Amino acid sequence: MGLLFLALSLVVGISAAAHGQASPPTNPSSTPYRSFRCPSPANPGGLYFECVGQPFAYREETLTKDWAGFRTELSRLGITPTASYTTQLMGNTSGGQSRGFTYSGTLQASIFWDLHKLLGIPGLSFNIGGAWSTGKNLSADYIGNSFTVESAYSAPDNGTNNLTLGEMYLRQRLFNNSLVIAAGRLAPGSTFAIMPVFYNYVNAAINPGLFALGINDATFAFYPPGAEWGAQAIYHITPRFEVAAGVFNTNLSPALAGKGGLNFAFQQGNRGALSVVQVNYLFNDAPGDTGLPGQAPLRAVPTASMACFNRWFIAMEGPAARKA
Repeated sequence: MGLLFLALSLVVGISAAAHGQASPPTNPSSTPYRSFRCPSPANPGGLYFECVGQPFAYREETLTKDWAGFRTELSRLGITPTASYTTQLMGNTSGGQSRGFTYSGTLQASIFWDLHKLLGIPGLSFNIGGAWSTGKNLSADYIGNSFTVESAYSAPDNGTNNLTLGEMYLRQRLFNNSLVIAAGRLAPGSTFAIMPVFYNYVNAAINPGLFALGINDATFAFYPPGAEWGAQAIYHITPRFEVAAGVFNTNLSPALAGKGGLNFAFQQGNRGALSVVQVNYLFNDAPGDTGLPGQAPLRAVPTASMACFNRWFIAMEGPAARKA
């Protein structure tokens, strides 16, 4: 707990050193260039924390456009709401436990508050999100497999209609945006062991996150539905290399979205902390680069209940992914 309060104090305290940080432009007329790590800031689902609040073209990248200019006005003030809805209709025709058909869907939303524009604190922002998870779990109800067939199913405790409070954190940008720090309610699975290219797949066995981490240690939360108290940072050493690290609480209840994400307790029989370190090599991802962009991460996940191990995986993603 003391470590988290120290991290929160650090995020606020170093804001004075962030003078010179510029807020991003609002509502560009066309889709701006962005890293393949941030394919669509208009979609709050599966968005890296350093990508939250990046500008996007309302007319090109959203279904509801500019809300008759209201969205632009909110952005000018420093408020950026985003939302997305994903649904999957699937059935099991043979094998498994029984035959059946299910619907699953997730409505995910977030509000980004640029505290530079709102309060005059350079580089500081606040983000809060939530999700409405509906439908049934085809894997649990009809198949009986470990990796969910419908990645859109995100309700906690095998529920069918659940509202959950999501990630809620302060974020500080420093050194011309090379260092990004966040502290608050975070899901380690939204930053570590995840790659946006795999959101193109439906089945969670080959989906964006290494969900085996959550099976081996359920406190390694993925959102939706769960989040933990914690702090994390990512530092862009060069345009090719970046290193990320995080320390998180290990309370199982909020990691599994206990009380609809409203369980803010630090200690409920849990001990220790979950720590993650990851180094990313980005190739063909800088402005002017040609060829398919990609990322090769190396990570270590030592926790209070699991031995340290490393994983490598590499993904290739086409240039079209830059404009999600």
